[in-house]
Amino acid sequence: MPSWVTDELGRWFPKKEKVALKNNGNEAMVNPSATWSNHYGEVIQPGEPYIYEGPDRAAMLQLFEEKTEWLGSDFHMDPELISRVKQLGYPDVESYAVVMGYDRVKAKKRFEEATASINKHEPPPKVKPIDALGGGLDTTGGGQDTKGGFGEPQLNPVK
Repeated sequence: MPSWVTDELGRWFPKKEKVALKNNGNEAMVNPSATWSNHYGEVIQPGEPYIYEGPDRAAMLQLFEEKTEWLGSDFHMDPELISRVKQLGYPDVESYAVVMGYDRVKAKKRFEEATASINKHEPPPKVKPIDALGGGLDTTGGGQDTKGGFGEPQLNPVK
C-alpha cells in the first residue's frame, strides 16, 4: 500500500521507505536506492538480500501509472475554493487561509518533519489471543463447569 506525505499546499508525494529485499532475478543488479542512500549503486548478485532506501515503491508506481509528479492539487488553484472565497468577500485565497488559521511556516515545518520520517513497513504488534471455546460451555453448576470439549471436566475448569 502506498505511503504518502503532503506539503503545505495540498500536493501528495511518496514517503521515504527502508525495506529489506532480495534479488530474485537471474542477473546481477545495481541497488535502486535513492542517491542520498548509503546503498546507492552497490551491485547485488542473484539471490542476495539488499536494503532499499528511497521513495515508496508503490507510490512511485502509482505516480508512473498516472503520469504525474504528485497527487492532489494546490489549494490556491482550486476553482471551488476560489469561488467560495470571492463569495465571502475575501480578495484572494491567501487572505482567507490566514483568517481560517493557516500558517505557512507551521505547515512547511510539518511537511519537513513528515518527509524526514522513514516508513519501515513493520508488522503491527502482536495481541493476546482470544480464548476461544472449542466445544461450547457447560454451566450446569456444581463447581465443575468446563470450557471447550466436555470429555474431562477436571482438566479444564472455568475460572
